[in-house]
Amino acid sequence: MSYSLTVDPFDASRYLGTTCFVGPTQVSVTLSRSTAAKPAVKRAAGDALGEVGDFVVIDARPVVIFGRIANVSLPERERLSMEADTGKLNSSAHPVGQVQLLAAMNIETGFVSAGLSTYPRLGCRVFSAQPEMIRLIAESALSGESGAGDLALHLASIPAAGGTALHIPPEKLFGRHCAILGSTGGGKSWTVARLMEESIRHHAKMVLLDATGEFHTFQDRYARHVRLGPDDREPHSDEVCFPYGELTQGDMLALFRPSGSSQAPRLRAAIKSLKLARLAGPELGSLLLNGLVRKAGRNRSVFEKAEFRYAGELESNKATFDVRLLARQVEEECVWPSGTLVGSEGCWGGRNEAEHGDCVSLVTRIEEIVTSGDLSCLFDAVGKKNLPDEIKEFLGNDTERLLRVSLRPVPFAHDAREVVTNAIGRYLLDLGRHGAFRECPVIVILEEAHQFLNQYIGDESAKVHLDAFDLIAKEGRKFGLNICLATQRPQDIPEGVLSQIGTLVVHRMTNDRDREIVERACGDIDRGATSFLPTLSPGQAVIIGVDLPIPVTVEMCAPSYPPDSSGPNYQAHWKKAASGFALRDPEPESASRSRRKQKPLT
Repeated sequence: MSYSLTVDPFDASRYLGTTCFVGPTQVSVTLSRSTAAKPAVKRAAGDALGEVGDFVVIDARPVVIFGRIANVSLPERERLSMEADTGKLNSSAHPVGQVQLLAAMNIETGFVSAGLSTYPRLGCRVFSAQPEMIRLIAESALSGESGAGDLALHLASIPAAGGTALHIPPEKLFGRHCAILGSTGGGKSWTVARLMEESIRHHAKMVLLDATGEFHTFQDRYARHVRLGPDDREPHSDEVCFPYGELTQGDMLALFRPSGSSQAPRLRAAIKSLKLARLAGPELGSLLLNGLVRKAGRNRSVFEKAEFRYAGELESNKATFDVRLLARQVEEECVWPSGTLVGSEGCWGGRNEAEHGDCVSLVTRIEEIVTSGDLSCLFDAVGKKNLPDEIKEFLGNDTERLLRVSLRPVPFAHDAREVVTNAIGRYLLDLGRHGAFRECPVIVILEEAHQFLNQYIGDESAKVHLDAFDLIAKEGRKFGLNICLATQRPQDIPEGVLSQIGTLVVHRMTNDRDREIVERACGDIDRGATSFLPTLSPGQAVIIGVDLPIPVTVEMCAPSYPPDSSGPNYQAHWKKAASGFALRDPEPESASRSRRKQKPLT
């Protein structure tokens, strides 16, 4: 995008020094006016004096090259020139700053481009960037394609540009997916809340999968709240179920965790038999009794004919059967493949006691899970609303713009939370594949994304990959389904998923492995920004993206509905009330030793 400069980027009063080394991504600058050589003075807002983190411009006319000071040092021969008593440099010192090259601006056309088509030469003059220049570069990075009049989200301000408000168009933020990263306490949840506020203000359609339930405070009039199970902490939300019929055979294997070489085949056979019982019904004749397919000693030809007739329907991966009969049907599958008596050709044999013994633990586990009250959101739909139907109704309702699904009631036991969340993601992707988001794109926000991505459940005999959100990241864009991941553990996010993320909003991050992951997800020009991540204060973030010429350090705006993400109040819980227990002064150690010596041994 083109801009007309209203300030002189090469103001002589802001001169810092000249380039003395030029590399592909950074240059070295001899700082003749470094702040290290000046007395300590109060720094004015937006005033850059050659310190680490300051933005600079390099005179390479007709191009202005924009960069950021990454570090400042003294040549080895001058390292003793610092005066120990005052902490100042003497007049003969020549400090050197390393400047990360970020973007370039053509003075004649005002066009700002990411990367560099022209490199500075040795001896080019370097100036501290004025706030107006920083604002122009940031606007070029985050403005819409059509210029004035584009809708944009007011998410943050730019401290280096005097607190100028930053507006980001949705296509720059969500067009190639988005990830919000940061350590605990860095402001990640506040950013998600602010992002939702601004998005639904512009008629967005968003689905929030709230893993911790902390966004129950988001009481915007355009938001609808549902929860997968009972939760006394959310009386304002509606309880819904996610019917097990939307699960796949792989989901069932992940939930019931068959072990060994006999349990998984028997479970698959039982699922197939119950599907056929639902499809064929009376066609199975005497094989069918109370919904179960009885096999021991019975003729298998009727079963095989029905199996051939309904082969297409049986190929469906959905769990279209009565799960309450699954445990007993597993027992029915524990038979010999053929009879051994005369005249028993074409019949199943009797019960295989060895296999039945191996499957006892599986049968018990299935009965326990299906009847568990914690998993009523899956296996008890009586009197409850259906989440898939709620999603369809939400998509067709113009007055609802955010659907929050609380996953807090779903237990971690049996990997239920991972399985259910993955099934919801798969359902949304199926809707997208069938054109449900063609008229209005949908953004799915996945909180605590590290819990649900790159997950493999089960052992080698029945290993299941929960990959719904991986697929959304890789192919969801073409269906109008975009994803926004929020996590404090980038190292647990698959690189294949991060490589599809176009925009990163990175809060304070101290773990070096997490920073390495972010560096690999960024281009070479953006990697210098990750060195500043450990020093960000709560609420600050660096916005990095493939569509952005430079990484922008911003101060995120506070949301109108802050999430309930605060930790325990130790002062409130640990202090004793004035009318409560009296706090005694600690006993002197000498008195304590004396008392212990007098205590008789027992």
